[in-house]
Amino acid sequence: MSKNLNSEPIDPKIAKAMVVAYAKEGATYDKSYTKAVWFPAEQILEIAKSMAEGKYDGLRIYFAQYLNEGLEGVPESYAGRNTLLLVPTIPSLANGGYGDPRDHEDDLGNIENRGTACPDMCDGTSL
Repeated sequence: MSKNLNSEPIDPKIAKAMVVAYAKEGATYDKSYTKAVWFPAEQILEIAKSMAEGKYDGLRIYFAQYLNEGLEGVPESYAGRNTLLLVPTIPSLANGGYGDPRDHEDDLGNIENRGTACPDMCDGTSL
């Protein structure tokens, strides 16, 4: 992995401390608190396949919250809870070229979600 892209793995102790810090803050809003979101490999691989084919140049992950009107396909207990949105990006030269995070535009026609949230499904979590 390239150190230039800040893609070195995070030390598990640091990662756990980050999760604990988020949980401490999130506990003040216990209705919205989500520890983790699990996405199946097939969903991730489908996005990766599109990237490998050159359709996308990256993936932007948005922190979001379920709304009452957006619960189709997920448990009602998710209402008001935090979640993640996976949004593939396409290259853009609008800001003068690659290297600037603004050089990647969201593909709003392909917003992924529907991961499994913890809580409710927390088996297997380690951090």
